[in-house]
Amino acid sequence: MKRNLRFLAGAFLLTATALFSGCNSDDDFLMNPQTDSVTPETRANFNDDGTTTITFDDFDETFMAVSPKAENYYTLYGYTAENQIREIYDPDFVFVSDMNTVTNSYGAYTEFSSGAIALSKYNYRSDSAAGKTSGTNWWYTWENQCSVYNTASTDGANTGAGHSGSNFAVVYGYSDFGNTEWMAKPEFYFDSPRKFKGLWYCNTAYTYGVIINGNQFGTSGVATPLSNLKDSDGNNIGYFQVNIECYDVDGNLITTVSKLLADYRYDKPTVSPVTTWTYWDINVADVQSVKFNFEGSDVDPIYGLNTPAYLCIDDVTIE
Repeated sequence: MKRNLRFLAGAFLLTATALFSGCNSDDDFLMNPQTDSVTPETRANFNDDGTTTITFDDFDETFMAVSPKAENYYTLYGYTAENQIREIYDPDFVFVSDMNTVTNSYGAYTEFSSGAIALSKYNYRSDSAAGKTSGTNWWYTWENQCSVYNTASTDGANTGAGHSGSNFAVVYGYSDFGNTEWMAKPEFYFDSPRKFKGLWYCNTAYTYGVIINGNQFGTSGVATPLSNLKDSDGNNIGYFQVNIECYDVDGNLITTVSKLLADYRYDKPTVSPVTTWTYWDINVADVQSVKFNFEGSDVDPIYGLNTPAYLCIDDVTIE
């Protein structure tokens, strides 16, 4: 996966260097808020118990990924700073997520691959559902990066695949020793410090497929399921985990909460990857912003994490 990332990053830079060179700050990339379509029906759910639930069905449809590949979240596919999606938010601006801008020796770029959160509705869990040639394993490649692996909804229907509706958010990005030049942790923030009650989560098809089947970017160089990843003594060591970092209004880390997305380690209880929406009870007070990071045992000594660092989220509840 990291090799693909570096190739794509180079392509983005060739396409967008002239565009980025004229920008002085991240603010140059932000879209102007679009409030003309806001109606009471599109606002977040304000619940009787005093909590608020961010349902991604409330978000403006212009934020929707145009395909599971999410071409409109990149400049590589002909989108410019004016029409590329670089920020998503609910109509009341309670929940906002900006795409990261990463600067390295090649320049600066703002892409989904630099760490971001995308709006999606896709649920392709097989090649055939997407009209692809059977056996090509398209469904667990980055071209299907914005599909949820939700077995409770119809494969490929692209409706009703979220927890409480059709839309959900796809989190992508992480930070480790192998990618500090290429991306930063995906992040969202609230309009004011809130108690972060919890959210619903599910694997992406890409992540699920690689956990179960492996791919050529694994540490062995051949497709190896995470359950078959072993140490030099032959012990199973495969695991994959997401970390949520909660920050206060001053940018100080309050706490980090973690969830195993798969665990096959010989000395731990087995955790199978989820295939339906699952609630994550968080309950952290005074949270202004939230960052995601991923870690696992399938790690290349040069490129870092190999397991695709994605997570689908829905119905973020705060008070």
